[in-house]
Amino acid sequence: MSIPSDNPILMARDFGPDAVCLAVGEGEIVALGGSCDEAFLRALSGADPAWPGGLWLKGEPLHTLRPAARLRFAHAQCAVAPRVGKLLPELTVLENTALPLILTGLGRQEARRRAVRWLERLDAVGCAEWRVAELTPAETRRVALARALVLDPAVLLAEDPTEGLSPAERFHLLRILRAACGTHGLTIVVASDDTDVIGWADRRIEVKVAAAAPAAEAAPEPADVPVAAPITDPAAMINHPARSIPHRIGRHARGEHRFSAVGSGAERGR
Repeated sequence: MSIPSDNPILMARDFGPDAVCLAVGEGEIVALGGSCDEAFLRALSGADPAWPGGLWLKGEPLHTLRPAARLRFAHAQCAVAPRVGKLLPELTVLENTALPLILTGLGRQEARRRAVRWLERLDAVGCAEWRVAELTPAETRRVALARALVLDPAVLLAEDPTEGLSPAERFHLLRILRAACGTHGLTIVVASDDTDVIGWADRRIEVKVAAAAPAAEAAPEPADVPVAAPITDPAAMINHPARSIPHRIGRHARGEHRFSAVGSGAERGR
């Protein structure tokens, strides 16, 4: 369990198969070490209701909400930075960044204005009209973060944001994110074992997330069940084993009726 925060904006209790417990304070930067990945971060954001346990975001108990309401609240308050490969190569940097706003129904002009604002904050506005293939790894990372932050979330979750960057590029990116925390009250949770990220964060939490459970063994094939011979003569129904099985009447959409046997296949004389 992590050290409880005085003012948690994100809190998990007995969360996931390993019963993870953590509390992240508002405006805090936390590095999650261990086996965390993007799937865990998505679940921690509230976007995946399939994970067991308690989850609170800005005091709202997400685990008590219906899936649709939970997803709406999670998307409005929490953002998961997309992996670099999830940026659309056919769109420009500006179009990629504005896309989440357009999908919410915001007008294209206003969406582009907000996208430019976040690209400026993340020092990527100079490549706004470029395609993704023209970007350096550091620029691509900053564009992916701009796309996540364009909705102005309260919490940002990211997996290995400095992966593949040089020491100077790591320092530049982490400095920008630290500034965003100070100016926008942003809370950041990153899953990373990078020593630079751990030193940059306010706190590190070691989290062990269980691997996916192995697939269940296939059920053994049922033993062969004797199958009654088909009825070719109505008189044979007198002694047929299916004669005494109760039947139910089912009504079909066209108003027709059909008799179906009640019971297992063996009982129906299959």
